[in-house]
Amino acid sequence: MSDTTTTKSLTATDVKHNIMNSKGQFVTALWESEVKPAAAHKGHTLTKKSRAVVRAGINFANLSSVKEGIESGERGPVQELPWGEWKLDAEGKSMFPYVITHKDQDYIRLYPSDTKTKTTYYLDGNEVTKEKFCEYLTPSEAKKILDGEKPECFTVKESNIRGIEDFEG
Repeated sequence: MSDTTTTKSLTATDVKHNIMNSKGQFVTALWESEVKPAAAHKGHTLTKKSRAVVRAGINFANLSSVKEGIESGERGPVQELPWGEWKLDAEGKSMFPYVITHKDQDYIRLYPSDTKTKTTYYLDGNEVTKEKFCEYLTPSEAKKILDGEKPECFTVKESNIRGIEDFEG
């Protein structure tokens, strides 16, 4: 019997396929993104690699936290997307609630689970602590990372989705 698991063989294509075929199920997502440094640190490369169990294929308006917030008056009704629009597939069918397109880029909408996101931070290709990484950001961007407030949903640029092989070694 083999010691390997299917998780170890996930490629970026596999991760995208799992997300796009999820209808509210929990799936593993891996993504890597470059973060713009503060002007004082221009010339440095800041990279985040994140891995999380998320849900996809959910209508934001159907989240219990959203419904409860509307009922209690803590928030207003659900509005249109604040930016971008739902992508249309090759047949002209909306890819709601999976893919948003904006300025010729596609973004996958994801919903965090109760599982903590594991993020590794890099400064010029070298792994650093979250605190060191934040020293190179604007105060407002650093605060977002350090406070770690979990959003109800978030988007990841489709081209930033990675496979397991990008997170090992």
